[in-house]
Amino acid sequence: MKKKEMLSPLNDYVFAELFGNQRNIDNTVGFLKTFLDVPQDDYERLKVESPFLRRLFRRHKMGIVDLKLSTKSGKIIHIELQVDKAKNMKDRVLYYICRLIGDQLSWGDDYNKLHQVISVVICDHNMLEEESYYLNRYKLKSENNNCFTNKLNLVTIELPKLPEAEDSDIWHWLKFLKCKKKEDFEMLGKRYPDLEKPIFCAKKMSFFEKWRDIRFHENLRKVDERNIRLQIKEDAHAEGHAEGHAEGVEKGVNKRNTEILQLIKQGWTLDQIEQHLEHTQK
Repeated sequence: MKKKEMLSPLNDYVFAELFGNQRNIDNTVGFLKTFLDVPQDDYERLKVESPFLRRLFRRHKMGIVDLKLSTKSGKIIHIELQVDKAKNMKDRVLYYICRLIGDQLSWGDDYNKLHQVISVVICDHNMLEEESYYLNRYKLKSENNNCFTNKLNLVTIELPKLPEAEDSDIWHWLKFLKCKKKEDFEMLGKRYPDLEKPIFCAKKMSFFEKWRDIRFHENLRKVDERNIRLQIKEDAHAEGHAEGHAEGVEKGVNKRNTEILQLIKQGWTLDQIEQHLEHTQK
């Protein structure tokens, strides 16, 4: 990384530290207040929730959102960051919204316990060719523009459409997300005091210690993806076998995962870990 460059706030791990860490929740509140129609006091207990979506049955699709928050009144705010263009992005967002609504109720709960879900999709590409403005809001409405319910809300933000001149309260936050050079961060920080802490957090993530943390999480993610694929194969293989055998397989997988995590913490590379596992399984 060049001396005058910093890690982009659009980096998954930088974004998670900036907005998905409870210690930095004031960053998240400051950002959301610029464009969401949520009462001021609802941010008083804004909490970072687990990003995992519940899987009631083994054959159900697993789901992990980028950031899930809950407000004082129970509203759910979901933020999804998509840097690279994906063909199925609209379907993915729809699936996440439906899961975030459905996961609120347990057996016997009344439907009136459903809380509002607000999904915010931030793209570093043009996802909606039919829209010219960078921020768009969607609700479930009729052809006569009558709202069916306010429990489902979608906000899309497309960074490439952001104009050079400031035109809204959220503009400087989106300009911050697009920053890469140190001087650009510093210029924004001097002009907009509410960006001082987010910029400071971004600088910290650019230190060498944070690079080590990022490499660890990247390796961990790759291992998790491989283990998920292995688990799917083992689930299929275990279909029709005795329950005791399935439990044995699960214990074996958990033991292997624990061993892999220990090796990653010791600084082993993925290639070294694979060779080790192959050797121990012989």
